[in-house]
Amino acid sequence: MPTISAIQPATAEFLLSPDGRAAVDALQGAALGDAHAPALLADLRRRLTPAQAGAVLTLARLRQRAAAKFPAAHQLFFTAEALEQATAWPVACQHAAWIDRHAPPGPVLDLGCGIGGDLLALAQRRPVIAYEIDPVRACFAQANAAALGLADRVEVRQQDWVAALQANALPSAAAAFADPARRVEERRIFRLDQMQPPLEPLLALQQRIPLLGVKVMPSVADADLPPACGVEFISHAHVCKEAVLWFGPARWHPKWATVFVGATVVPLAGDTIAPPLGTLAPGNVLYEPDPALIRADCLATLAERYDAHLFDAQIAYLVGPVWKPDGLAQAFAIDEVHPFSLKVLNQRLQALHIGRVELKKRGFPVEPEELRPRLKLVQSGRDGVVLFTRRGDERLMIIGRRLAPTVLERV
Repeated sequence: MPTISAIQPATAEFLLSPDGRAAVDALQGAALGDAHAPALLADLRRRLTPAQAGAVLTLARLRQRAAAKFPAAHQLFFTAEALEQATAWPVACQHAAWIDRHAPPGPVLDLGCGIGGDLLALAQRRPVIAYEIDPVRACFAQANAAALGLADRVEVRQQDWVAALQANALPSAAAAFADPARRVEERRIFRLDQMQPPLEPLLALQQRIPLLGVKVMPSVADADLPPACGVEFISHAHVCKEAVLWFGPARWHPKWATVFVGATVVPLAGDTIAPPLGTLAPGNVLYEPDPALIRADCLATLAERYDAHLFDAQIAYLVGPVWKPDGLAQAFAIDEVHPFSLKVLNQRLQALHIGRVELKKRGFPVEPEELRPRLKLVQSGRDGVVLFTRRGDERLMIIGRRLAPTVLERV
């Protein structure tokens, strides 16, 4: 991605050297919090320059943080910005599997590879030629491929792929995966035409290559979608992490969702019909669909799956008679439904003996956490949930219980 790493190339070169690698490896498993930093830095500076010492400690910390996102993170090289932007490993593997399944034989281009989040997954299936304009990220991507035994399947070019495209110098490939920057000077971007590089060269590339995938923001608007693409919304750990525009044979539907339910990947195509409407009453189950399923317009399919309905056409909550757990929606038992009133809410919290409460909202104008200091909870009371929402112009509060385990902070 065309951003500049905070670390300087000379310092990155040191980290990749035997001495740099040994210094970082020596910190593996150590306590690296802020309280330990002064002593660690003082020890490192006895044999390293201040820049090298700071880089060693930073990389060791990043490796610990990356353990939840990457396999063999203790062997890999990161910058803070690149780690934040990198695709989580299960999602990267899904990208790679989708490309490998649908592309004709041949290598894959990784355009804007960063430190190699998608690159490493792609290289496990096909040879990859990667482009990265930032020299530090390019070096780290090549080193990361080598660390996982993939050096012979990866070539990282420290170049601007758009310039190579314009010069007709991009190599032939069966597919390409692009990851344009979605931040400019720390400002988050919400439109496709503001990405760097913009959509125009990607659409030009799409005319020359059989299959193209473009990672974009999950908030991408329908009106911004280019013709002839399908859009996949991907959810991992109950968060809609990204959307991918797919061109060519990888376009499965105009819209679809891919949801990770534990180790299982569930794809669900978007709907062209609206879910049914019905009532909202105590004794039923309220489903909050995974956000990727909402973005992909999968509510009608979910309504049929749960024998459920909407209670408002504009609110993405489904109501059904029984709980059908499948990992595609959070579920709540509905105990009471009231027009919104803080006074009534506190009365009911006391009457229902609720001592810990989870607050959620959809279509409600006030952030629930702003109300938390004003709630009157019962000491040592039970767990509960309050969902603030609306039906038409009427503001509602639904009091109930979560039907899946969660960790609540005591208030």
